[in-house]
Amino acid sequence: MADSFDVLTPLVTPFDADGNLDVAGIESLVQHVVAAGVDGIVPCGTTGEFETLSPQEYRTVVRTAATTAPDDCRVIVGTAATDVATVHKRMAFAAEQGADSTLVVPSYYGGQASGAGNEAFFDTVLADAPLPVYLYNIPGAVGQELSIETVAALAQSDAVAGLKDSSGDLPYVTAVMNQTPADFTVYQGHDGLFVPSIVLGGDGGISALSHLLFDELEQAGTAVASGDVAQARTVQRDVLSPLSDACAEFGFAPTVKALLADRGVIDHATVRPPRTSLSSDAVASVTERLE
Repeated sequence: MADSFDVLTPLVTPFDADGNLDVAGIESLVQHVVAAGVDGIVPCGTTGEFETLSPQEYRTVVRTAATTAPDDCRVIVGTAATDVATVHKRMAFAAEQGADSTLVVPSYYGGQASGAGNEAFFDTVLADAPLPVYLYNIPGAVGQELSIETVAALAQSDAVAGLKDSSGDLPYVTAVMNQTPADFTVYQGHDGLFVPSIVLGGDGGISALSHLLFDELEQAGTAVASGDVAQARTVQRDVLSPLSDACAEFGFAPTVKALLADRGVIDHATVRPPRTSLSSDAVASVTERLE
């Protein structure tokens, strides 16, 4: 079991009622999660709807998040793109804004690539990378899995800091931990597996629920670290898993935004297509689960 763990927030991207970028909302959101105690923030990831942002909006989100975060809050910037040149441009910009590292998915067009193909993609991405890179396995969004063998091979690079896994596949996470160096960081991206991953030796989570449930995540992780697995299990079953299930049902960005707006953390729960906002009945349902 892990004796220490991190909780990082994959930031939603606030929009106003008309779908325009809400810069003040980004600032207040970063301040909200930092005040709660998170170890870091991850702007422009999947929950941040990065693929709906224009290049200018992307830069604004990264700049705003990075400059608002205090020095003791890590900033891992999502730099995904289908072409390596854009990944490199985004990595360079993240470095200029003071980010600590970046998060990169395999190419998300064309279906499942071969292991050799994904290694070639990442080898090119890692060449002269200005920041450490976290690999990101999220097959439900990307359309392909980053194989265990590919992760193990890439983990030998000094430029690779670790992995975020949002597959929901616990045996996958276990195999990655078994086949990578001891200092290779493995973050859980599926809130429903936060406690099981830490029990198996994972390093914490990049957790959408940390927008609202940092204390509960901290409580669960601390319980595991102190050997009180029963307490951690209770938090996972009674609090984290029900909200994780709601996010899986309605979408992570729409659900988290609905809850944040309900609590006045952000002004609007607006999401961009193809995502859709929750109905009033759905908002009532997820709010009940949070309470």
